Amino acid sequence: VDTSETERLLKEETETARLAEPDGLRERPVPRGRIVAENILNALAEAEKLTGVPAVRPGEMEGSADWNRAESYWKERYVRSRKQVIKNKVEAVCWLVAGFAVLNGTDFIRVVALDERVNRFFLNIALLATLVILVIILYLIFWLALVHGVDWERIYKASGKDELAGSPHKPAVRFAIGAASGALVTAIVGYPLAVWPVWGFWTLPILGVLSMACLMMMHFV
Repeated sequence: VDTSETERLLKEETETARLAEPDGLRERPVPRGRIVAENILNALAEAEKLTGVPAVRPGEMEGSADWNRAESYWKERYVRSRKQVIKNKVEAVCWLVAGFAVLNGTDFIRVVALDERVNRFFLNIALLATLVILVIILYLIFWLALVHGVDWERIYKASGKDELAGSPHKPAVRFAIGAASGALVTAIVGYPLAVWPVWGFWTLPILGVLSMACLMMMHFV
């Protein structure tokens, strides 16, 4: 085979292909993923009138008016979220300090454990209800969510045609949440009745502060 003839034919094919394409550039189809992304960006931009969230359309260059507007919006939102987190932490610390002060000022643990004025019947019922709540929390958050990866919140709310409505975990989740609600009501009623003979009308403020302190501990878990 003549090498020079082969090279000539290859050059002719290349030149023919180049002339058949506009500006000598090969036209390639746009990837489907890119088309989907552009449609999403356009939809977000169109929805700005409803959502109030600025969006950047495809092709917008960095430094353009829309780009700067969207960038400023998200920066301000990030700063606000950080301020809110700090505010929540400070409030949680204040409640924990208040709870510690009440716990020590009333000698709460010693009174509940040893004071003969405490109604042991209601106290035992309230403690049992608290134990039930803790077991259910461990079941839902640790056993289902963390160990088995089950979204128990969605399962509980699922209804109708939702695919999670037929989940095998739904009966257990519904029973657990119902039992936790009943136990919570029992504890809310039981603890005040148990220690009312000791502190009287001060019972509600004392238990209220201690309850908020317990809840605020979740900010640091």
